[in-house]
Amino acid sequence: MEDILKIPIYKPYLPQKILHYAHRALDNMEIANNGPYLFNVTEELQKICNVNHVVLVNNGTSATHLLIKILKKFYPGIRKIIVPNNSYVAVYNSILYDRYFEIIPVDADIDTWNMDLASISSIPDDTAIFVVHNLGNIINVPAIHRRFPQAIIIEDNCEGFMGKYENQYSGTDCIASSVSFFINKLITCSEGGAVFTNNEHVAKYSHLIKSQGQSSKKFVHEEIGNNFRMTNLQAALLLGQLQYLSEIIEQKKIVFDYYRKNLENQEKIVLQKNEDGTENANWMFAVRFVDNENYEKASKFFDSCGIETRPMFYSIREHKHLNFINTDDNVAKRLSDEIVVLPSYPELTRSELDYIIEKVMKYREKI
Repeated sequence: MEDILKIPIYKPYLPQKILHYAHRALDNMEIANNGPYLFNVTEELQKICNVNHVVLVNNGTSATHLLIKILKKFYPGIRKIIVPNNSYVAVYNSILYDRYFEIIPVDADIDTWNMDLASISSIPDDTAIFVVHNLGNIINVPAIHRRFPQAIIIEDNCEGFMGKYENQYSGTDCIASSVSFFINKLITCSEGGAVFTNNEHVAKYSHLIKSQGQSSKKFVHEEIGNNFRMTNLQAALLLGQLQYLSEIIEQKKIVFDYYRKNLENQEKIVLQKNEDGTENANWMFAVRFVDNENYEKASKFFDSCGIETRPMFYSIREHKHLNFINTDDNVAKRLSDEIVVLPSYPELTRSELDYIIEKVMKYREKI
């Protein structure tokens, strides 16, 4: 394995058997933002995830932006949004696009690497919670509802797709949630995303906004909208993967279980801890090297071994356009120094996993 020239951080699962519908869409020239596969994927996702409405869009960021528009439309009294201070930047940008809400960041939890909701004692009436499932580790949203019964909750489920809280799929116990089908997600159409909701009015509004605010009369528009539409070709790619979703999930579970079996309870290595009542989505596997100097040092080592890694999300204050935000980010900074995200794709072989684990243990000795 020493001669490996880069084990990538992720590869989509796209064997030939999954591409049947995509080839058919191309052959039939059904590649625009309408077509049968959009309907098929919508129906499949609703059935699989047990959610009433799925609104397909062009990417996860658009889906997340729609959540903010939904919040503004249906909850005009909300003016502040609680967010984690260590998530992917699309969460913050989606709030800033409309320049309506104030961002209230909360530092990370040292064990789950999600935002530390235990540090919040109350939720004001003008404040919503934006739950983000970092690296696919699921926050227990039903438990938040029990603790704060009046709280308005939206979910960025882009990394948590097919995770669970209390025996239901993440993203289904809130006003609405966003999902990503980016190339490094569980299923992909290169880009692509969706909004999940059980509220018919929210679904109708999402369809309106994603389609330029188009009314029932063509070229007459009801309000300012966006072009967030998914294409039928993208949906064809997704449909093929949805038919093999259980196979993809099983392969990912094998990878994650093998990592956990070999890396848990090791000195100076800490794994992400799941909340009670949740099931991890098994999206990206990561290790925390306690007292590691910084991610760059780890990245240099693993890169020299032919292993591609990525960092944990940095503190919100690391982004130039967000460094004005005043927040306690001690835990977020520590996590970004100490966490290394490892290759996590479904087709990782046992020999590749053994090689990665060997190098993890070797790097641990350098700390």
